[in-house]
Amino acid sequence: MSTEPHITDNQGGTPSPTRSGSGSAPSHLGDTLRWAFELDASPTLAGATWLTREIVPGARDPFDAIVATTTTLDALEQLKGAYKMLRTAGTTTAERSLAARLYAATIAAALVRHGKLITSQRGEALLRAFTDLESDATMPEAIRSIASQALTAARRT
Repeated sequence: MSTEPHITDNQGGTPSPTRSGSGSAPSHLGDTLRWAFELDASPTLAGATWLTREIVPGARDPFDAIVATTTTLDALEQLKGAYKMLRTAGTTTAERSLAARLYAATIAAALVRHGKLITSQRGEALLRAFTDLESDATMPEAIRSIASQALTAARRT
C-alpha cells in the first residue's frame, strides 16, 4: 500500500489520475489543485479549460473538445455560450481574445461536424470570423483546419 498522500476530487471521493502532458502537476493532486497548477502554467487558457472540462469532462483543453468528432452538437452549443461569456468577462485582453477565437471555433465545428449553424450571424461576419481563425498562427493546426472546412461549408450555404 502506498504511503503517498492523495487528494480526492469533490465528485465522489475517489483519487483522480493526472493527465499526461506538461508534467507540472503532481499525479496525486485532485482536479481542483491540478487546475491551479495549470492556471500558473497558462493563465490565458486556464479559464477556458476549466469551463470546457465542466461541459466536456474528458477534454484535455478547449481545442481538444472543439475538434473531437465525439463532441455533441449540444456540447458545442454549451461551449459556445461559455466562450461568449468569457469574451466579455475575461480578466485580460489575451483571455478575451482567446475566448473570441474559441467562440468562432465552436461555430465552425458545429457546421463541419454536425452540419448545423449554431449562430444567428450570417454572411460576411461569419466568413470574416472563420477567415481570421484560419489565419491565426497562434491557434493549433486542428482548429485552423476546422475553420478552413467551415469556410468552404459557409460559402455553399
